[in-house]
Amino acid sequence: MTPPAAERTRIGPFEVLLLAGVAILAVLEGGLWMWTGTAGALFGSGWPHLTLAALWHATAGVARHLSDPRRGFSQPVRAGLPGPAAFYATLLLLATLAGLITAGAISVWERHRSVSGGRSKDGGARWAGAGDLVRLRHTRRRRRGASRDAAKTGPGPAVLGLSLGHQGLRLLRAEERHALIVFGPAQSGKSAGIAIPNILEWPGPAIVVSIKPDLLDATIAARRQRGEVHVFDPFALWDQPSHTWSPLASARTWNGALETAQRIASAGEIDTGSVKGGSFWSQAAEQRLAPLLYAAARTGRGIGEVVQWIYGQGGGELDRLIHRLIDTSRGEHERADAQHAYDAHLAFTQLAGETRGSIEGTAQILLSAYRSPTVVRSAAGNQITAPRLLDGANTVYLISDSRRSKLLRPILIGLLTELLDRAYETANGSPNRRLPSPLLVCLDELGNAVPIPNLAEIASTAASHNIQLVSIFHDIAQARTRYHDQALTVINNHRARMLLSGVADIETLKYFSELVGEEEVKDRSDPDAPVRRRPLAPPDQLRQIKPQHGLLVYGSLRPAQVRLRLYFNDRKLKNAA
Repeated sequence: MTPPAAERTRIGPFEVLLLAGVAILAVLEGGLWMWTGTAGALFGSGWPHLTLAALWHATAGVARHLSDPRRGFSQPVRAGLPGPAAFYATLLLLATLAGLITAGAISVWERHRSVSGGRSKDGGARWAGAGDLVRLRHTRRRRRGASRDAAKTGPGPAVLGLSLGHQGLRLLRAEERHALIVFGPAQSGKSAGIAIPNILEWPGPAIVVSIKPDLLDATIAARRQRGEVHVFDPFALWDQPSHTWSPLASARTWNGALETAQRIASAGEIDTGSVKGGSFWSQAAEQRLAPLLYAAARTGRGIGEVVQWIYGQGGGELDRLIHRLIDTSRGEHERADAQHAYDAHLAFTQLAGETRGSIEGTAQILLSAYRSPTVVRSAAGNQITAPRLLDGANTVYLISDSRRSKLLRPILIGLLTELLDRAYETANGSPNRRLPSPLLVCLDELGNAVPIPNLAEIASTAASHNIQLVSIFHDIAQARTRYHDQALTVINNHRARMLLSGVADIETLKYFSELVGEEEVKDRSDPDAPVRRRPLAPPDQLRQIKPQHGLLVYGSLRPAQVRLRLYFNDRKLKNAA
């Protein structure tokens, strides 16, 4: 019986050793021929005539006379060769040329592979190799390009994109301003490997939101070296007094009051979006808040008086205040604003008692944090503003904790969305509709701290306005709790997606497994067997990602396994922190 083709062509171990020996000998002989000939041509009497026999004898001779290689050749050949200095200068020249040619060939090969898409030749998915993530590598040329972005931001490293981690020895960085979303449970390296390194080296202004003090403690010293730092800490959780921000500062016009009320009320929409009728009451509370914010801002009242009005105190005084604003207005626009506020207040008072009570109850919940004197003190001024933030490499921290995060959510969302709205307005009024200096928006513990309602829109538009977004969740289940049917839109609008170690949510594991794709497997022992497809990264394997590592899925590039760049293991970052 005729043996299969695979058995007829199989090479045994003896043949492999023989072929390897022949190949090594050929390389040695060819290298010696090139070295000797080039040395003779450049520094001797010309390219020597070397037969195979002469090369064979010279191989051992040169090995015995390394101090003077020409002594390894016969007398006729030796007479036309240069001394040892010229010989080794030639060797250095040849080694340099070989290195340059090899580097050029590798570069061309990697470029060819990097544009070949995310699939292997046989149609299956595979992990990113050395040449698949060339666009994400941290190179000197990219640093030079990044310096143009950071021209106004003072001392410090100029970076083009976010630090994503290491692939082997190579540091990967996101392309310019591409939004990043990260999923990982507690102690998975979200802060130490993603948030903190990028905050430390960011060259422009930054907004940082967190419910964990370690992020603030590790970065505030470095950020102070770059510019002004403001910490908005309404409950005085940190060891220093909070800087101030008041929602009344932007409510001195009717349009401003409407915008401020909408920002605060949007927190209610996030929390009640899955409750039947929840959005209606949040929007109704927005209409109730607007005239109160306007009246307080125009008459010099504080946020404490607004809370009293919402709780039904001073109703008669409120009526007189708003009516007096109409009478004392100094211009047509001011009078129209006051009239709009009065009409909105009057319309509310004429609602049925039960409806009015439900709206007031919703508004009371939105501003309930201001019942605390400590939180009221955080609204005693307006030190935190967008122009101040964007005027250099300045930083605003928004601080909360897990216990008080829901109570503070309307206030923190109000401040964060105001800063972002002003940043977009500044970008739209700038050349090329981009901010002059790149703005980092790092939303750590996004599901617990400040789940801004328009995150999907920001993720899709931030890059074009020179805004770098980093969104950090525990898992997709947490994102669904906050964003409901829009959760996948929020996730998919981020160009870069990372999964860290220890995630147990099945939906998250399946999402990344399907995103990575399926590999094609062929049984090599049976060439006639059909090709099978199986997940390249099954959910159970993704759950077992090694600590301090993660899975990176970036745009149309192949998936990659990366090692996190933990700030305390990086000498430069550790010194900065």
